[in-house]
Amino acid sequence: KGIADLFMRPYNFKVWAIPTTLMQCDWLGERVATVDAKTVVENVLRQRPAVGWGPNAVFRFPTEGGTGGIWKKVAKKCVPEEKQVYSRKCTALDLDAKTATFDDGSKVTYNKLLSTMSLDLTLEMVGRTDLAEGLQFSSTHVIGLGIRGVNPHDTKCWLYYPEDNCPFYRCTVFSLYAEKNCPETGRELPTQRYGKKDKKVEDGAAKPGPYWSLMFEVAESKHKPVSDDVVEETIQGALNTKMISEEDEIVSVYYRRLYRGYPTPNLEREAALEKALPFLRSKDVWSRGRFGSWRYEVANQDHSCMIGVEAVDNMLFGAQEFTLNYPNKANASKNQDVTYTLPQ
Repeated sequence: KGIADLFMRPYNFKVWAIPTTLMQCDWLGERVATVDAKTVVENVLRQRPAVGWGPNAVFRFPTEGGTGGIWKKVAKKCVPEEKQVYSRKCTALDLDAKTATFDDGSKVTYNKLLSTMSLDLTLEMVGRTDLAEGLQFSSTHVIGLGIRGVNPHDTKCWLYYPEDNCPFYRCTVFSLYAEKNCPETGRELPTQRYGKKDKKVEDGAAKPGPYWSLMFEVAESKHKPVSDDVVEETIQGALNTKMISEEDEIVSVYYRRLYRGYPTPNLEREAALEKALPFLRSKDVWSRGRFGSWRYEVANQDHSCMIGVEAVDNMLFGAQEFTLNYPNKANASKNQDVTYTLPQ
């Protein structure tokens, strides 16, 4: 027990919103970094951080536009603008006629279809909900706080919380990723509230920065309901965990609930995927992506990009879909073999 009771079980329940007894562990592989116990003990005793540990100890982040900016630039460079269509929702899929119908009444026929729609919704559209019975997912509540002042947390990037004194499982110091994640210092904003709820804002005038920000994530499922007061509970949790102080001036509060947040690696998942994905594939539908192929271990943005590339290569040339079918090997190595050259 020990660390399992102190961290592993409570933390995993907070992040997955499902009891660990209902989860399988085959997905772990290289997705979760292992540790050297002796080094951990030594670092604790010496109060020394484990610099460079884990697969994402170093990563790139756009100077502006967030991660969404990456894919907007990819689309602009790689896909002709006339081939891009947005803000249309697929409402029906006819596997025999090979036709997709959208909410504006338009229809698109295809020979082979690469779909990133959630797998359970695709199966519902084609009348095979029986194949989705083993699939589970959790919802994610995202809460953001914009704060006047200077980030007091040094170079801390993201922090994890197994404790029950806060609803969030992770807090990210989002302003650390890029300067443009916050307004410029000279931008004047009024104080909306203080960290302490009942501390009254006496002066509602706009004032300059500097600014810093935090992003919190809270998981929800039928096993773990979330309160309607999740934003206020998150702010109180930020106080409890000393991420903010009672005197901090909060200049902005962001909230969004993502109904489909995490595809769950539950016990029944693989049996369901072994039937659902080949069934759609036999109908010339490649269901891929974070919720399209439902494999969390290869569901990050970089994974999803490569899964899309490999799916198209499979359609055109019969190439192996390495990332999807061999996630442990994909996560254990850097993909430096496949390159893309823009056409002249």
